[in-house]
Amino acid sequence: MIQDYPASKSPPWKVIGSEVLASVAAVLLFPLGLRRTKRRMPRKEKQRTIVLVHGYLANRSALFVLHAYLRARGIREILTFSYDSSLGVEAGARSLKVFLAKHVRGGRIDLVCHSMGGLVARLYLQELGGARRVDRCITLGTPHHGTYNAYWVATRVGRELRPDSELLSRLAGSKDKAACVRFTSIVAGSDNVVIPRIFAANETTIHIPDLGHMGLLFSLSSFRSIATHLAV
Repeated sequence: MIQDYPASKSPPWKVIGSEVLASVAAVLLFPLGLRRTKRRMPRKEKQRTIVLVHGYLANRSALFVLHAYLRARGIREILTFSYDSSLGVEAGARSLKVFLAKHVRGGRIDLVCHSMGGLVARLYLQELGGARRVDRCITLGTPHHGTYNAYWVATRVGRELRPDSELLSRLAGSKDKAACVRFTSIVAGSDNVVIPRIFAANETTIHIPDLGHMGLLFSLSSFRSIATHLAV
């Protein structure tokens, strides 16, 4: 029997209300992320670039608030990556590889990924040679071990995110190919997308009890954890 994280001690209305507000904010931001970034990092050997990777049915706007927070902390080398998530994890990983080759032309890379974006990053790191360029990968609400909710989604992505999927079995088997990358997973203790929530845990894990899946994108607690682990 799977033992999940304990339920949040906050009142249900507070947790649900916070998640609804986060979801509304994500919808309102969506049009702002339709244009893909054209920014390229300078060709420097000694630089560190943070690349933000969104999740399923989103675009780079989902990470705009996190982007603003990191810039407020003095981090300037940040890129937001967009891809067509409906094409699946493998297509996303190939797109990420092309994007990084074109836009990050020197130095080292840290990846910060929400939801399905974390699996896109792992496939890039473990099967497409990305571990040579990346030092850290921080995931937010990523279904590393799948989610039972995926059985309700009759698409390629739904099949890929099921706990017994061939893709997740491959990722489990190729894990050692990214052994040099430091993984941190931030788990939303009130996640309504990754079920059970423990399936979002991978290597170093931070559990935030009162956040939902979308709330991770707008929470100071989440942002502080990201900034702390980027600095390690």
